[in-house]
Amino acid sequence: MTFSAQTRKKNIDELKNTKLDLLIIGGGITGAGIALQAGARDIKAGMIEMQDFAAGTSSRSTKLVHGGLRYLKQFDVDLVADVAQERAVIGKNVPHVVQPSYMLMPVYDEPGASFNKFSAEVVLHLYDYLAKVDNEWAHYMIDKDKVEAEEPDLRTEGLLGGGFYLDYTNDDSRLTTEIIKKAHELGTLITNYVKAVDFIYNDEDKIIGVKAEDTLTGQLFEIHASVVVNATGPWSDTVRKQLKGNTKKKLFPTKGVHFVVDHSKIPIDRTIYTDTGMDDNRMIFFIPRSGKTYFGTTDTPFEGEYDDPNITQDDIDYLLKAANYRFPNAHITLDDIEASWAGLRPLIQDEDNSDPSGISRGHDVFVSEGGLVSVAGGKLTDYRRMANDTFKMIDEELAQFDKSFDQVDTADIRLSGGDVPEHQTFSEYANEQTEKGMAIGLKEDEARALVNWYGTNVETVYSLKDKITDSELPLKDALQLEYAIEFEMTLLPEDFLARRTETLLFDTPRIEKLKIPLVEHFAKRFNWTDQEKKKWSDQVDKKVDETTLSQFK
Repeated sequence: MTFSAQTRKKNIDELKNTKLDLLIIGGGITGAGIALQAGARDIKAGMIEMQDFAAGTSSRSTKLVHGGLRYLKQFDVDLVADVAQERAVIGKNVPHVVQPSYMLMPVYDEPGASFNKFSAEVVLHLYDYLAKVDNEWAHYMIDKDKVEAEEPDLRTEGLLGGGFYLDYTNDDSRLTTEIIKKAHELGTLITNYVKAVDFIYNDEDKIIGVKAEDTLTGQLFEIHASVVVNATGPWSDTVRKQLKGNTKKKLFPTKGVHFVVDHSKIPIDRTIYTDTGMDDNRMIFFIPRSGKTYFGTTDTPFEGEYDDPNITQDDIDYLLKAANYRFPNAHITLDDIEASWAGLRPLIQDEDNSDPSGISRGHDVFVSEGGLVSVAGGKLTDYRRMANDTFKMIDEELAQFDKSFDQVDTADIRLSGGDVPEHQTFSEYANEQTEKGMAIGLKEDEARALVNWYGTNVETVYSLKDKITDSELPLKDALQLEYAIEFEMTLLPEDFLARRTETLLFDTPRIEKLKIPLVEHFAKRFNWTDQEKKKWSDQVDKKVDETTLSQFK
């Protein structure tokens, strides 16, 4: 089912002219989960996103579907139990994006260490128990010599041993995109680059829709709905400020920063989760991916522009110090950082509590005066549970209009790209499709990368070869671009480089070669003027400069 610029135009026209049961503001993981459930329940629903899908928090995480091991340090057992069990559900429904993997937590005898050997064993055992991990993936402890053999570049001073435990690898923007595509397939009217600029009220001051702006054209229009949901993550308070009357702050956003270096700088074989070693009660991930290693995250209170949170010199100093402490022979400098990203966590605090230690990692759903349903906080892994809890409130609001819909468990819905044949494992399917990719001219590693990125949609990707005969891009990139435009509502070069592919973060140097033919393709496809072409080309340059931290080099 196509999901293109033409689909967007059609959806906007329908949003203008249809009275919806439900309108969702926000196209990140939270809004996507609600849109999926709405579609599955045959609710007449729409979803609008003021930027590109997942452009906010949902493309700026640590890129794991993890169960929140660190929250056990805070004895937040209920949160860990709920979230950790979700990992297997997501992995089943979108196996090309979310896959199980053993991760290593080394244990050190040093000031501020989170765990000793005994407490690490207890915590990992509890983690397995809460997540209902089967014996195949049960954690196990190893001694110091084994840790050194497994990861010889790790700091050995103070090393006591370590534990292997189950968590899941992921790409956050890809997961969000696959959810959105499935929601579209189920009938939800979805569009990016449409912003809710105000609310529409009836004579009783009840919200009956929003005034919206197409941010690409400046066109203003109205969308009418029985219920409106605010699922905008860090922007939740900003949206609520548009309400009539006073609204109190609910969120305390914190910023997380990650850096990417060549894998040769930190040549690890698996994800490592460890204390920073700086006696600051913080832990840090080191994750191998696509020939690179990335590490993070920071966790600092944030004030500033939410659209594109900035990275500071303090962030750079902190993460480089932590990385070089844990890997003493790495000697990473600013010049080694190939890419970076910063994202905001939409954390909830008590309205009168300004202490970051009091911030919840859970989520909250509430109804404001006028009937706006808001969901705030939460974690990427928890998107289905957030949707379930939000719908309890949505159903109550819909009941006022004498509307009710059958319940559906989205745990049983395969996401876009997740329809692996019952008789095959994903690994078997990937091997089969890799061979088919090589048959159309792709290199083995290129074909396998496409299967791992698109899952069962790779068959559609391969089928587009006859449509790209005049492309000046390499075959793999040309196939991805054609698929992104026709099936993933990709409207701008940055959308493609930053979220429909991992090029911006994990293959940054190639952008210099790709940019001109890429922009030319968009210009031809969307009939851009020379001014528009320059605008969006400059946007790519700006994003690359920002991502590579050129302002600090």
